[in-house]
Amino acid sequence: MNDIEIKNKIKSAQKGDERPFNIFFEYAFQKLKGKLLSLTKSEEDTREVFITSMQKFWERFVINQEELPHNSIGYIYIMCKNAWLMKKRNIKGMVTVSDQSYEYCDDTADPVSYEDQTEIENDRVLKHKALAIALEKLSPKCRTLLENDMDHQVQLKDLQKELGYTNYQALVQAKYNCKKRLIQKVYEALGKLKKHN
Repeated sequence: MNDIEIKNKIKSAQKGDERPFNIFFEYAFQKLKGKLLSLTKSEEDTREVFITSMQKFWERFVINQEELPHNSIGYIYIMCKNAWLMKKRNIKGMVTVSDQSYEYCDDTADPVSYEDQTEIENDRVLKHKALAIALEKLSPKCRTLLENDMDHQVQLKDLQKELGYTNYQALVQAKYNCKKRLIQKVYEALGKLKKHN
């Protein structure tokens, strides 16, 4: 896939057709998977840094319509490398929001003893409660946008008129803002739950 084909796929995404971008997403992942695996040593970490980087790529080049770099695949690799370095520095629990689900990941480096299993399970229950509380505090529009990620039968662009957005870019930006708000609200809810526990 050359730069012109990639630009065309980005332009299609800017106009509301996400399918060509999804093809580019898969292509980029296959091209970089080997390098990323040798960097992270883990399939799960490889997927996570790739998805994180592609969300940033989407924001910059689809939403903000910045000029594409000369070598998009190389650029994505650098983004992934940076995301991996940030992840390694940030070993405390963090919220990840992917296109498929919203979950709280606890990236602890130490192996867990059998005695700690109950504590871990309680912690997991708290995190799920925090997510439920956070989702409830979002506006109905935000909930609809985030639920759309899990419903593959409804295209994001189909929600534009229903939710009252003047153009597709505004809709995509709103979805991105909702994800950021969700993360913030999960942290707030988790903090309150831990205080009362």
